[in-house]
Amino acid sequence: MSAQWKLDQQYADVMQNHPYGIALYRPLRFSIFNPGSCGYFDDNGSWNPIVHLEDREMLARKGLSEMKDEIEKAPVDSGIKWGPLTSENTRATKVELSGGIDPAPGIPVSASAVYSYSTDKNVGAVLLTSSPITNTHYYHASPFKNWCKKNALAILQRWPEVKEHGIWVVTSTHSTKKCAINMWSGRGRGFKVGFDADVAGIGKAGPNGEWYRCQTDEGWGEYTTEGDDMSVVFFGGLKFQYTWRFGTHLQPTKTDKLRGDEDEFRDVIAVVPDPENDQASFEVDCEEYLAGDGEADDET
Repeated sequence: MSAQWKLDQQYADVMQNHPYGIALYRPLRFSIFNPGSCGYFDDNGSWNPIVHLEDREMLARKGLSEMKDEIEKAPVDSGIKWGPLTSENTRATKVELSGGIDPAPGIPVSASAVYSYSTDKNVGAVLLTSSPITNTHYYHASPFKNWCKKNALAILQRWPEVKEHGIWVVTSTHSTKKCAINMWSGRGRGFKVGFDADVAGIGKAGPNGEWYRCQTDEGWGEYTTEGDDMSVVFFGGLKFQYTWRFGTHLQPTKTDKLRGDEDEFRDVIAVVPDPENDQASFEVDCEEYLAGDGEADDET
């Protein structure tokens, strides 16, 4: 596992307090990572697309069957507004402003409010997003489980990497045109952010909540997209993993969790032969990482 992938997993872990699915430390473009996308994350945490489940031509070209069950996509919600989203142990403290004096390099004197973000624990994280947030998702998980059950062997034969990395089917995304992310280690370390509109309580920004980052603060990653594309900051989906079985004995393959959840949501959906050993097989199991609809207390 690469150092970058460890950071991706750590960020997903500390942002579990938000009900939008798995948080992406390195947001992906919606054009390549959206509901219906099927692929895997490699050792570097990079997304490797396999197919899109709504693209019949691509499915046929890659030797995979179409979705037999009807899939229903919910109406796109593009009117969501978030304030700053923080990890559970991150504290926001309002900074007192002095008239006519810039509160910090990069934060203009015209900022209506400035907040400092810090943590008393080992790791803190902050996600800033521009409005609106767009939520796209499917109803129901069973059609995707049925599709993977029918195609698990074909995928294993053509993309043997999935033995190690598993398969993801994306079922929901929350995306934005612009975002900034910071994750840091160290108690008491603070980061200042200015806002155009005052903040009505921790985690709530007003309708004109454009942000300004202090230029001397390190660790920020900022992402913007061009045209109609967006950056996916949270996603939900189904992860299918292959567990090797020789005779009656099971030996789980070594896979990396994107988030440190327990295995309580795992269920076996299929058993497929090992293409490299006619005496062995794989159990294909499914873990659900399903997201809410985007409505929460930290939305305005």
